[in-house]
Amino acid sequence: MFDFSKIEDFDSHINQSIPNYSSLFAIFKSIAEHYAQPYSHVVDLGCSTGSFLHQLNKNKDTHYHGIDVVDFKNRKKGFQFHKGDVYDHLMSISSKIGHTSVLISMFTLQFLGRTKRQRILPLIQEVIDKGAILLIAEKVYLNDPILQMLVHRQHIQEKRKHFTDKEILDKDIELSNSMFCKNESLLEQELNGLGFKTKVWQSYNFMAYTVQGRL
Repeated sequence: MFDFSKIEDFDSHINQSIPNYSSLFAIFKSIAEHYAQPYSHVVDLGCSTGSFLHQLNKNKDTHYHGIDVVDFKNRKKGFQFHKGDVYDHLMSISSKIGHTSVLISMFTLQFLGRTKRQRILPLIQEVIDKGAILLIAEKVYLNDPILQMLVHRQHIQEKRKHFTDKEILDKDIELSNSMFCKNESLLEQELNGLGFKTKVWQSYNFMAYTVQGRL
């Protein structure tokens, strides 16, 4: 399993690994700030260093929570950090803290594996049904295998601007045992089951959506 905690500058690494990541960050930031309500909670599942929560313009009476299994040594300030399993802590937060207005999952669910992912989805749907908006980003396999191959090939060329071939290969091998990406159609089917989905961003085979409760 790839150990992200060993990366010296995690935020820079992610920015260099995911093409146009800064535009995803900006879009999610704008949406989160708009939907964050006073006297509610904003929860980031798999917050890593907490950079996203840290950079949000905060509402005075809104509470911000980040959950991650790793306590990064350069973790940012400006939110309450919960170290541990995202399922356990989301369940605890949902039952104790009251209304959640924004729930964020930026490339997190794809690391849970099928069983744990299926366990957490009903909990996420419960939060959405109570009025939260879900911001979710995932790496996917494109429906067309030829396009998937071509896009993946181009992505490798992009990563070569920042990483050596050995670094790229070693990471891909380690991620193959811990990252479980979905087919694009299957992901959208899953999100449709949670609520009303809208795609708000795509770069290569990285996609981002919002999901809201059905009216």
